[in-house]
Amino acid sequence: MINRGLLFWSLAAIGTAIGLFSVKYRVQDLEEKIDRTNLKIVESQQATHILQIEWDYLNEAERIERLAQKNLKLEQASIKQVVRLDSLATSSVPPRRDSPLPSPPRTGTDVPSSKPGGDRVAAEAGSPSPASAPPSTGPTTPPRPASPKEQAQSGPDGGKQRVAASIDDILSRKEEVRR
Repeated sequence: MINRGLLFWSLAAIGTAIGLFSVKYRVQDLEEKIDRTNLKIVESQQATHILQIEWDYLNEAERIERLAQKNLKLEQASIKQVVRLDSLATSSVPPRRDSPLPSPPRTGTDVPSSKPGGDRVAAEAGSPSPASAPPSTGPTTPPRPASPKEQAQSGPDGGKQRVAASIDDILSRKEEVRR
């Protein structure tokens, strides 16, 4: 009986020793892995810090201004280049009109909007379906653009002055004045 008890306790002690050694080596491996990870974190933080310093240097306003003056050869704007819109001479060339964009295809999710003019908009989540939507009170097509003649009559002094329709029109007038 003593031999069996001694054998049992001896095996338990040996198993415990092997288990403790394996746990010890596993913990050491995990500590080394943590150390390597912490080292990589510190290196990444240093690299990020260096990149942030480089970014700040490259985005300095004075440096960018020097490079722009050196490479772009721009002139500073003078007060003579600034003019009032109403002081620009009118031209006989009609403004350039881009053709209107085509209407998007209608789908089952179109519902009338609450905008004046009855524009149609796509349904948002939770909005009623077209079948349960209230009937539209206005036209469902977008209003037509004003003709150049109508635009010419809509000046601030009762129609005597033509209003510029686009930046292209303003620039073309400015070029004509220079000539």
